[in-house]
Amino acid sequence: MRIIGLKLKPAVLLNLAASVLAGVFAQLLMKYGVNGLKGARGGAAAAAKTGLHAPGVSAGAEAGTVATGIIKAAKILYIIFSDKFVIAGILLYLVSMFFWIKVLSKIDLSVAYPFVSVGIVLTVLLASAALGESVPPMRWLGIFVTLCGVYITVSSHDETVNN
Repeated sequence: MRIIGLKLKPAVLLNLAASVLAGVFAQLLMKYGVNGLKGARGGAAAAAKTGLHAPGVSAGAEAGTVATGIIKAAKILYIIFSDKFVIAGILLYLVSMFFWIKVLSKIDLSVAYPFVSVGIVLTVLLASAALGESVPPMRWLGIFVTLCGVYITVSSHDETVNN
């Protein structure tokens, strides 16, 4: 199958797509879970409980000693890794990694890795739609420039499939 001038076997293309899509949805799940921990779903009490503060507020400002800081960090990690959405995102990353390893066994990393940038576009689109994030025009311009770079990088390879 030919994509932007590349000869990719359908199995490689499917594994690339599966890896990228799993990575995109892993990001969305983890962000959704962390939003809940920061208070988007749980209010100010959730933010205080986790120690996840708004920008400009030092998370360790109250930590008077190293031991207190370590205990607080352990509590934060426990709360973060107890969130079902964060855990689902991490598991989905493992799925993504499985497909990614299959891709790397078939094509060069220098050809495969730029395809991860497709995930940038999908992540931004879905973050805007599902999480209500604002995407200003300059961010879209940056994404477009990135994708142009991906096209140039990937199309510069003559042979992309290893035997």
